[in-house]
Amino acid sequence: MANQLESKIEDFAFDYLKNYYSQQYATGNILVGQNEKTKRGNTTDGMLAFKKPTGEAFLANISMQQSACLVNMLTNYKKKGLGKLRLVTPLVLAMLCFTLGKTTGNILVMFIAPIVIAPLGFMLHTYLLKRYRYRQLETLLNTVKQAPADEQWIGLSISSLVLRNNTLAKTLLEMCQQKGLGLITVGKRNKVVLMQRPQNKVSRRSDFLSYYSSEATIRRAINEDHVLRVA
Repeated sequence: MANQLESKIEDFAFDYLKNYYSQQYATGNILVGQNEKTKRGNTTDGMLAFKKPTGEAFLANISMQQSACLVNMLTNYKKKGLGKLRLVTPLVLAMLCFTLGKTTGNILVMFIAPIVIAPLGFMLHTYLLKRYRYRQLETLLNTVKQAPADEQWIGLSISSLVLRNNTLAKTLLEMCQQKGLGLITVGKRNKVVLMQRPQNKVSRRSDFLSYYSSEATIRRAINEDHVLRVA
């Protein structure tokens, strides 16, 4: 039996999304592809394409390259929060103020300035760390958006325990919602969990297939009468 700790989103994402879209659009002819390139040179980890009952082509993609980095960020935050280094900042500032006041003979700088400067230093350090984490998440999510699709997903291999009571995970979900990204996870029990549904996007062209190098091949495939899967 496979070790439950080794669950990988790559092993579950395509089957889950095929079932998801089969229910959403009442179709069974869904083409699944991997490493499809756009005409601008970007590559999507996974793609699902099919023809809607109304006749329009529909394209969804899922990104899993960011999984390891995002999981490490969320896991470390769960264990350490913003870290203990920021606790050193007020102590260092207090010592500097005291030393400066002692050197100059200024009593106010020695005893009053540390009371004011140390908390401000702590708050500034905390704010900067939060902004840094926010920028990290934003950079990773913006990478996902580089592969055009009607709906875009992120897949993570992560335990639900890591997400529980984790403010960074809450921030991730909020950012996914703001950017219209869907999020699915798989944990130790091999169960895929839908964390966030994607928002449907509108293509500036006829449809999103026109952005991909294999456009013609995909169009032929989704017009077939049976389910197809390609590597």
